[in-house]
Amino acid sequence: MKSFSVSILTTMILIFFFSVSSEAENSQPEPGKKLVPLTLPAPLDPAGKKGLGLNDRGVDFKIADLKTSLVLMEVIGVYCPQCFKQAPDFNKLYERLNKGKMKGRVAMFALAAGGTDPEIEDLIKSGQYLFPVVSDGKFESHKLLGEPKTPFTIICRPDGTILYTHLGIITDIDAFYEEIKGFLIK
Repeated sequence: MKSFSVSILTTMILIFFFSVSSEAENSQPEPGKKLVPLTLPAPLDPAGKKGLGLNDRGVDFKIADLKTSLVLMEVIGVYCPQCFKQAPDFNKLYERLNKGKMKGRVAMFALAAGGTDPEIEDLIKSGQYLFPVVSDGKFESHKLLGEPKTPFTIICRPDGTILYTHLGIITDIDAFYEEIKGFLIK
């Protein structure tokens, strides 16, 4: 009986250890940490590919492939009402980031968690998103990012160093734009 209880205790400790370690592996991105390596599909539309500087690239890319100083990734859901609410301001932000001295310094795109290619095509055709959108139809990248709720904003350097994260709608786009400019100075 004693060996049976020791066996149960050992099993419980192992289950606890592996559940804690797997949770740590999938923790959500935080400033100061490194972004998990992601292999993402290039945007389906030529304008999206061009917007990320991926004209001559194959079908996949990594954050390090983006030849900019910063990367702004917005994790969205294709049916997320909060994402749709934020989209017009992020479209304006995308336009601002692609003008004047800011042009070519920040790669901005949406990662559509669970979004299939046809759903992404519909989003692009609808004009809901004017910035590049990449699909994550099987939630693979979303899982690697710790399955954040949407919208979830990440700003990082191409080497994966995370500078900023935000869950939910960013309500002051002007202040956010200034924060992005500040990251370019650092």
